[in-house]
Amino acid sequence: MKRTLKMLFAVESGKTCTFSIDDPKTGLTKTEVDDVMTEMIEDRAILYNNSEATKIKDAYIYEI
Repeated sequence: MKRTLKMLFAVESGKTCTFSIDDPKTGLTKTEVDDVMTEMIEDRAILYNNSEATKIKDAYIYEI
């Protein structure tokens, strides 16, 4: 089974940007994901079509 962590960010343009990580560690908590996503926003690490990420929309593990 393939697992992918999907992190969704709201960007300045009003759109949504999805950042995916394959095979996230087992036992990953929402708090850990939220902390990393917050740091990514604060560090201005997400740029989508010249718009910066402004807030967390959602995060989930997708399994196929």
